[in-house]
Amino acid sequence: MDTLRLAVVDDHPAILHGVVEALAGYLTCTIDAIVARDLAQLIVAAGTYGVDLVLLDIQLGDGSDPADNVETLRRRGWPVLLFTQEVRLRIIASCLAAGALGIVGKHEELSELARAVRHVVDGEPYLSDIWAAALDNDAGWQSPHLSAREQEALRLYATGLPLKSVARRMIVTPDTVKEYLLRVRRKYTELGRQAGTKTDLYMRAVEDGFLPPPDEPHIDLR
Repeated sequence: MDTLRLAVVDDHPAILHGVVEALAGYLTCTIDAIVARDLAQLIVAAGTYGVDLVLLDIQLGDGSDPADNVETLRRRGWPVLLFTQEVRLRIIASCLAAGALGIVGKHEELSELARAVRHVVDGEPYLSDIWAAALDNDAGWQSPHLSAREQEALRLYATGLPLKSVARRMIVTPDTVKEYLLRVRRKYTELGRQAGTKTDLYMRAVEDGFLPPPDEPHIDLR
C-alpha cells in the first residue's frame, strides 16, 4: 500500500496531532490522516472515500458506548484497532467481540503500534502476548446483564447521590430506585461479586464500565 488513509478518533488533542506524525517515522507508506474527536466528526470528515484503518480510543468524551462505536465503524467496513489507556478488561473484551481487530496501549512503544497497524491493514488481527494473557486470565470474570434503568440507577447511586436525588433524576419514586438497586445487588451476588455497600457498587460499576475509573491519567505523545 503506497498510501494509508488513517483515521484517529480520540478526545485528547495531543493524541490526535501527535500519533500520526509519530507513526510516519515507522511506516514506509504515505499517511493520509483524518483526526476526529468522535464518530460523528469522523464520518463527516471521511465522506464517501472511507478509511483503511481507524485507531479508536475506547473512552471518548461524548460518553458513547465503546462496543457500539466499534460496531458502527465495522458496519461501514472500516477496520478498527483500539489505541487506548483503558485497563478494564471486560470493556476491552466487549470491543474485541464487537469486531475490533486488536489493541495497543498508549503506554506501549510506537514501534508496537506501527506493527499492529501493519497487521490490521493486511487484514490480520493483532493481539500481543501480554494482552492475550491478560484477557485470558480475566475470561472467567462474569458481568451481570443489567437493564438500562438498572444501569442508570447504579451509575447515579454509586457516584454518591442520595436515593431521593436518584429518584428525582430518574423521575421515579424512591421505592422504585430501591427495587432497581436490589436487582443489581442480587445479580452481582449471584455471580459471587460483592455488592452489599455503596462502595461495593461503585467498584463494580467501574470494573464493568458503567462508570469511568477515578483520576484517569492524561497521556501526552509529544
